[in-house]
Amino acid sequence: MTISPTITVFTGPSLRPADLTRLQGLARERNRTLDLRPPVRRHDLLALIGAESPRKVIMLDGEFGQSLAVSVTEVRALLFAGQPLSGASSMGALRAVECRTIGMTGSGWVYSQYLNGSIDSDGDVALLYDPEDFTPVTIPLVNVRWLLAERVREGDLSAEEASSALEIAKALNFRDRRHSVLLKQWKHGLPEGAAAALEAHFATDRLDDWDRKRLDALEVVEAALLS
Repeated sequence: MTISPTITVFTGPSLRPADLTRLQGLARERNRTLDLRPPVRRHDLLALIGAESPRKVIMLDGEFGQSLAVSVTEVRALLFAGQPLSGASSMGALRAVECRTIGMTGSGWVYSQYLNGSIDSDGDVALLYDPEDFTPVTIPLVNVRWLLAERVREGDLSAEEASSALEIAKALNFRDRRHSVLLKQWKHGLPEGAAAALEAHFATDRLDDWDRKRLDALEVVEAALLS
């Protein structure tokens, strides 16, 4: 009898509490064990080496600044110990690009943007979040890039308007890039029609729809549970 590996996920602001509840329900339906952990920190991967049960590890969110970030050395040690490791969404996407030649795999839009060089700053995935429940407080620039790309694709913005909107967003430190602040800056700096097209996506019930980090996180965890 083949034992399905435990799926360990280092997550945080990339997924909402409701997302976690739904994923845990999917895990029960699939008779899988979903081991949810907070954002990965230095030494967290090393602690998984030698675990008795087979395990797949998915890295989404990770700490930096307030705690030491997970290192490439730890990633290498986990992979060499025979534990599959994949990354997406945030810190996971960054490490997956850095460590793809030693066996870490990556997926999702954020990962692809770093891989093809469209984005080269680690700071594009940075945000502030509520430490109690990991609810995002500010908007990571990578989500702004996704929103603008989609608005151009749908014909709501011109490429020039999207470029101007991105420059306005980049001028705000990630600690200050709250929804209300960014929208105010866009209303001040963009043509009225462009600002209105973007404001429509700032309704509370629409914010998760363009959280690209969240969408990537859901995709990779769901795929692991269904595999």
